[in-house]
Amino acid sequence: MKKLWIVAIAALVTTVLAGGGIRAAVEQQDFRARLSGLEEVPPVVTDTTGKAEIVLNEDETAGEYELEVEQGVRVTQAHIHCAPRGVNGPVVVFLAGFHNRGWDVNGSWIENATVTDANVMPPAAGSTCPHVINNLRDLAVAMRAGDTYVNVHTVARPGGEVRGQLKAED
Repeated sequence: MKKLWIVAIAALVTTVLAGGGIRAAVEQQDFRARLSGLEEVPPVVTDTTGKAEIVLNEDETAGEYELEVEQGVRVTQAHIHCAPRGVNGPVVVFLAGFHNRGWDVNGSWIENATVTDANVMPPAAGSTCPHVINNLRDLAVAMRAGDTYVNVHTVARPGGEVRGQLKAED
């Protein structure tokens, strides 16, 4: 019995040292965006900036997201839209909102919020979204392709104050 334990421990150590490591039960995919007025279509001049991060679980059925907005005045809502850079596209996931009077935001706005397949709003056929998106797995494909962006809307600019394309992080 003692010999069996020694063999098991030796095998584990060999696996770790060989680079296999002990993998977490869940691998995650991380997507990030830097938000600015220059990314809006058409571009806007604003002091507002921001960043967004979305972390999907391994099977891409759920995720957590955070949204930070700096110098945001009367922010009304935020979404993930589907379209390539330089093109406006349909909303596919609500991140925050709608509040018609808006919030003044300077720093972390939304933390540890959850998104699931139930939050995905499939874009209409023929829209500027070049993907069929019915769930988070489909959304992840569009995010990896660079065809999604986060848009933060304000009272002054209901079409969007700051925007940034989501990119997969290593």
